[in-house]
Amino acid sequence: MKEIDCRGLPYLKIIREIKKYFNSIGEGEAIVIVNSELGRSNVLRYAAHKGYQLDEENEENRFLIKIEKRGCLEVEDEGEIFSILITREKLGEGDDDLGKILMNEYFEVLNEYDKLPKEILFLNSAVKLFHKDSMAMEEIRLLYKKGVNLLINDTSLEHYNLTDQITFGEITSMYDMVVAMKRAKKLIRL
Repeated sequence: MKEIDCRGLPYLKIIREIKKYFNSIGEGEAIVIVNSELGRSNVLRYAAHKGYQLDEENEENRFLIKIEKRGCLEVEDEGEIFSILITREKLGEGDDDLGKILMNEYFEVLNEYDKLPKEILFLNSAVKLFHKDSMAMEEIRLLYKKGVNLLINDTSLEHYNLTDQITFGEITSMYDMVVAMKRAKKLIRL
């Protein structure tokens, strides 16, 4: 049985290690070792979402989670098409620096997720995410390379004087963005 030692790793690295192993096999099992309650709960949530069988053993400062992949189906409806509307360059209210860090983390997690959005629409100050100094730029570029359609509002780009910064994605009018919003079966707004 494969042992995946994730002690001391942050959430995204733990999930990447688990995904890497289970994506490389048809069926099988592994013991995942984490040393925090947060790591434990994230592993359990991820594995349950994937439909994997779980068993766990808790020792002092160490959680052993047995994950089995046996003809599992994901719980999520794979047929659901969704789009994301982003209207700000940061996530949440309050501290701007923290909001930018959280937005970058959002795109990192989105890149790790199995079901990607069909489109991401960028309006208002969200177009600043395409500035060359944006910490989220590479994560957004990776989504584009994976086939996510990026619609960037032309009026917003002009307002922030960023039109020349766009090297990928599609610069579109408000009309095209409204059409994209209407055709989305599910629209998530950040």
